[in-house]
Amino acid sequence: MKKYLLITLVLAVLFGACKDSKDTKNAVEGYTLTGMVKNLPPASLIVLSYRQNDSTVTDTAAVENGRFTLKGKITHPSRAMLQLRHGSDFPEKMWESDAYHFFIENSDMELSAVDSVKNAVLKGSTLTDQSVEINKLISPLTDEIMALQDRMDGRSQEDKLITYDTIQVYVDSIRRVAHHFIMSHPDSYVSLQRFLQHEMPKDFDTEEVDKNFNQLFGEELRQTPTGKIIADKIAKAKKTDIGRVAMDFTQDNTEGEPFTLSSLRGKYVLIDFWASWCKPCRAENPFVVKAYQSYKDKNFEIVGVSLDAGKEAWIAAIEKDGLPWIHVSDLKYWKNEIAVQYGINSVPSNFLIDPDGVIIAKNLRGEALREKLAEIFD
Repeated sequence: MKKYLLITLVLAVLFGACKDSKDTKNAVEGYTLTGMVKNLPPASLIVLSYRQNDSTVTDTAAVENGRFTLKGKITHPSRAMLQLRHGSDFPEKMWESDAYHFFIENSDMELSAVDSVKNAVLKGSTLTDQSVEINKLISPLTDEIMALQDRMDGRSQEDKLITYDTIQVYVDSIRRVAHHFIMSHPDSYVSLQRFLQHEMPKDFDTEEVDKNFNQLFGEELRQTPTGKIIADKIAKAKKTDIGRVAMDFTQDNTEGEPFTLSSLRGKYVLIDFWASWCKPCRAENPFVVKAYQSYKDKNFEIVGVSLDAGKEAWIAAIEKDGLPWIHVSDLKYWKNEIAVQYGINSVPSNFLIDPDGVIIAKNLRGEALREKLAEIFD
């Protein structure tokens, strides 16, 4: 682990040469993607697909003597995929598996490969180069996280909590790596996507993130779909800042009856976003149960908002974990209307509100919830 944690010590050197190197607009109107893939059978076909706003754009070109050309114009950079069909009789499933992923931008790009596009080399795409650069640093840390998650099944509750703490160390390291990259590549679409992914955890400082978002990225990038997602997330987060009145909501409980948050006005309430399929949520539940049992008779209530998609799994988890408080869900998974309203994009997440409905704390994990309630009631 130490070798990965030490990675942040050399980031300034790795990125120093790129400091202040903003993306410049290419003089080329639109993009031209030319390719050479050697050793292909006759009648091979190349298929390009990418997203523009809410639509998927697809283009195809015949590969003649190993060469192809695709032209077009995009309104904003986007992740793209090239699929290569090796001749007219090539099986569909194999065609789908022979793919190359990259960033498409309005520039002249050249792709070269032998037999397959899987390991192609692309020139002329600054964003693709940047993406490769940051992925080389982050991938080893991500691999460690996935390995830790795979080893958690069957472990004791105590071991799981220790593992979650270790995973958090890697998550923090990834954020530091991403932060250095973003600051070294201002006004880059790759940085914009990494900003959304790594600079906006569930408890981010809305004022700081808002300031950095507007300073690092120009108007053109802020108006891309990713930019609009960031702006929307910041706006929603401001509505759930500590000191703001929690937004009211109504949703059906486990009996199919509507429950409204404001019906608990006059009580301290924990709004707890979770799901039966969320391992960290299930590991957190014993702490929430402990806090509830300690203060349920002292004007304290919990409202669990589940991001489940099926009622059976939701009810089973409530019963298995022994969660004797109010539960609601519309069974819409990540599109749960309360979760969308509160800008929830990871679970567990929670908000503690006072008798006036004002948010007084957020994301209290482990013993932190009971300690906060002890400050209030003991």
